[in-house]
Amino acid sequence: MTAKRSLQLRAFLLLALSAGSALAMGVRTSQRPLARAADGAALVEVREDGPEGGGALHYRVEGKGGAGAADFLVSSNFSPGDGSRPQQVSAAACEQRIAALGAELARRKIPGVTLHPSRCKAESRDGLVVVASPAR
Repeated sequence: MTAKRSLQLRAFLLLALSAGSALAMGVRTSQRPLARAADGAALVEVREDGPEGGGALHYRVEGKGGAGAADFLVSSNFSPGDGSRPQQVSAAACEQRIAALGAELARRKIPGVTLHPSRCKAESRDGLVVVASPAR
């Protein structure tokens, strides 16, 4: 192998490895449908996980086919890189957003959803939105 070819190969490998590292540092997002209205409107849970810990929790209400979406951020505790996970959404703001989410669910007639705003005061905000199991 020539010196020039070896240098090109090293440069390519360096770029490929650095691109992989950059991708690994991204925020991972997952979406989970929770409930649906008869007209197709839906409630979706959106979770984001940060590369250094922490994450965010949103609830999205969207019309049929994803139109007219309203997003409700109830938790965001991404790490700033020092190992801490400070909550950026206060309990009061979380409670206001859960109330607004409830109004939007009622407006869109999405059934079977129970909201627990008291969970806004908890360290983990899991359990804010609970969906009834479908009747069998």
